[in-house]
Amino acid sequence: MTAAWNEFLEPHPFGFDLVRESDTAYLLRCEQHTPLPGLLSALFGEWLYNLRSALDYTVWAAAAHASGSVPPPNEGGLQYPIYDDEPAWERNRWRLKPLAPHHLAMLETMQPFRSDADANYLGWINRLARIDRHRRLTTFTARVAEANPVLAIPSGVQPILEFGRRVFVDGRCDFARVTFPDKAAAEGVTYNPRVGIDPEIGEWGESPFWSRIRFSERIQTMMVFVRAEIDIYDFDCTGNTDARRTVTDAFARESDLRRSEGTFLPVRFAKAEMANWTPAVAQTSTKEKYRGVDFPSHGSHAVNRR
Repeated sequence: MTAAWNEFLEPHPFGFDLVRESDTAYLLRCEQHTPLPGLLSALFGEWLYNLRSALDYTVWAAAAHASGSVPPPNEGGLQYPIYDDEPAWERNRWRLKPLAPHHLAMLETMQPFRSDADANYLGWINRLARIDRHRRLTTFTARVAEANPVLAIPSGVQPILEFGRRVFVDGRCDFARVTFPDKAAAEGVTYNPRVGIDPEIGEWGESPFWSRIRFSERIQTMMVFVRAEIDIYDFDCTGNTDARRTVTDAFARESDLRRSEGTFLPVRFAKAEMANWTPAVAQTSTKEKYRGVDFPSHGSHAVNRR
């Protein structure tokens, strides 16, 4: 995504205007002159898919350790639960039956309905992933991430400066407005926009919590949170020393005790089914067939076995 965004920025696709809205007011406007490449939405969708899948894989693996079976029971219903309301959580608890009881308690603690739903990182991973998987590509756009405009005002009159929406809609963003007390005070104004523009996801950019965080920081934060969630279940089930760095000392002691008490069973793999051999059929061969003379396209090579 970084490479695609930087390539998009190379020809300077944004322009800035000071638009006279009325006799006493100006809009500070930024316009996008070049469409965003569809690759950005596709790459963001792949990133979402991998994050959401990593969480599902984690629950599948935890269920395998709790049940002692690969694949775990009811694997078709297993998924990492993410619900915005408690009734949805209760309706879907059956999906988590193969997990250990303390895993269910851990998962419930992480649910968006148990915290600020807008700030909860799992809630946003799930919402955006559902849009991307089941409806359409997420809306990749741009955002005025930093704005420190400087105005040259011949009249010397101090205007009122107000900041507006930061997310681009249909290629335009009126990010600020200046208002003067009268027409004469507003004459001859010019400005330097001093604006920094970041990528943005339209749906995510409307979040009161996440919109305050720069896009690149959000991406990194989501990845840190998901990695921590993976490490917690990994250490709990296996005692993996690489995952120990993430968990607290108290949790590590609890996990060590659970493993010593036999909470997690030795994992056994299901026996592979015997091959379904077809009935024997009489075959005839020739030296030409052996050499691959009649074999289509690229020919064939005899294999010498001793």
